[in-house]
Amino acid sequence: MIDVGAVPSTAPAAPSDTSPSAAATAAGAGRSLVSWAQLAPSAVYFLAFFAAPVSFLVAYSFFTTENFDYVADFTFANYREAVTSEVFRAFFLRTFRLAAIISTIVVLVSFPFAYCITYVFPRKRQTLYFLVLVSLFGGYLVRIYAWRNILGRQGVLNQSLASAGLIDEPLRFFLNSEFAIVLASVNFLIPLGILPIFSAMQNVPPSLIEASRDLGASRLRTALTIVLPMSMRGVRAAFGFAFIAAAAEWVTPQLLGGTGDQMIGNQIAFQFGGGLDWPLGAALAITLVVAVLLILSVLFGLMRLLTR
Repeated sequence: MIDVGAVPSTAPAAPSDTSPSAAATAAGAGRSLVSWAQLAPSAVYFLAFFAAPVSFLVAYSFFTTENFDYVADFTFANYREAVTSEVFRAFFLRTFRLAAIISTIVVLVSFPFAYCITYVFPRKRQTLYFLVLVSLFGGYLVRIYAWRNILGRQGVLNQSLASAGLIDEPLRFFLNSEFAIVLASVNFLIPLGILPIFSAMQNVPPSLIEASRDLGASRLRTALTIVLPMSMRGVRAAFGFAFIAAAAEWVTPQLLGGTGDQMIGNQIAFQFGGGLDWPLGAALAITLVVAVLLILSVLFGLMRLLTR
């Protein structure tokens, strides 16, 4: 007999674990896990080869040296000496002056070269760009010793000038001078200046270049009024790369400079080597990094104001 008065149960079913929201949450967690797994190698590399060495360098800068031993004594004496010493101040000023000269020359050479690659010889763009990349693979020390052979008293340059009757005796200022440091550094850093400027120029619409030429503007005016403002990010990057690399230089001054042409990098290398004063060397290195960052921040701010 059927109970007519019985009411069928309408209680809601328990939510299933396979609901859309749960599936979306699981998928999001999976993507997050995959992203972290992809970042893990670069994060480990960054921590092992950048964060950890810099941390040790900062820690050592607060140590003191006693009887050729390093004592963990928290002190600012090393930074005080790095900033107030007239000797180190002269090294810092020479370093920043040479870095500014080198960076300016690199930008002045790299911008026209990148412009020619992009707009003057567009059909040979890939070939010229490949040659720029290939030049980066040249050995650094090989280039320095090549410049020694070129600029030396019996080098190619002096012998060529003597053969032409332009000089009676070899010119000494070619080698062991700031001239040699600047020349060799510019030669090495020009590819690093061309690459970011060339990349920035790819974002300039070709229609603007064509419109400028149709209106009668010369290549120089087009480059200065259209291409340069729109590729300033690349110019700033090129200047920054060259400035940082030049300011941290010590091999080129050691091999091509004279006794009065040494840079702060040479003093840092000496403190970690023959000087056996690692805390002072660490303080000099950290001071150099902070000073370079401050100088570039000010210069980049001025560049933004001038190109508005």
